[in-house]
Amino acid sequence: MTDKSSCSVTLGSDLARGFIKSQGGIHYYPFFSKGETGAVFGVHNDYNIPVGNVQIRVDSNEMIELSTQETPLRYAPKLHSTDLSYIKNNDQIDKEALKKSMDTMMNDVHKISSPYTAVEGAKAEMIIDQIKTGSVLKMRVLGLAVNTAGSTVGEHKIDKTLIDALAKCGI
Repeated sequence: MTDKSSCSVTLGSDLARGFIKSQGGIHYYPFFSKGETGAVFGVHNDYNIPVGNVQIRVDSNEMIELSTQETPLRYAPKLHSTDLSYIKNNDQIDKEALKKSMDTMMNDVHKISSPYTAVEGAKAEMIIDQIKTGSVLKMRVLGLAVNTAGSTVGEHKIDKTLIDALAKCGI
C-alpha cells in the first residue's frame, strides 16, 4: 500500500465480460492505466494466464506489437530475490555478475509469465492517441513464442463510453 492514486479502464462491463466468459474459451481485453509513471496500454485475459506477444491496430493505422519484454515488472507475478549465500569462499566466481545475470533472467521469466502484456511511455501514448480518434481496435494475441499457431484475433469497437472513461482517468 503506497497511498498513491491510480486509475484503470478495461473495455466492457463486468456483466458483458461475465457473459462472454460463460461461453467458454479465453477472451482478451485491452486495459488502460494511469499512475505515477504515466499512461499504460495493455492486454489481459479472464483467467490470469500468460498473454504473450500482442499485435494491435487501430482502424487503418500501422500494426503495433506489444512484447512481453516491454511489460513493466509491476504487472508481473511476485518477483524473486536472488540469494547467492550458498557460494562461499570461491574467488573464481564473480558473484556480482552472476547475481545481475540471474536477476535479468528471472525478470524476463516474470514478464513472460504475466497475465498482462503492456507498454508504457511514448509507445502507450501513441496507441492511446490512435484509440481516442479511432473507431475500431483490432488485436491479435500471438501467445507465447512457442504457441503462435494458437493465436486469436478480436475487435473492440471504440465508443464514447471508452473515451469518457479515459478522460475521467486523466488518460
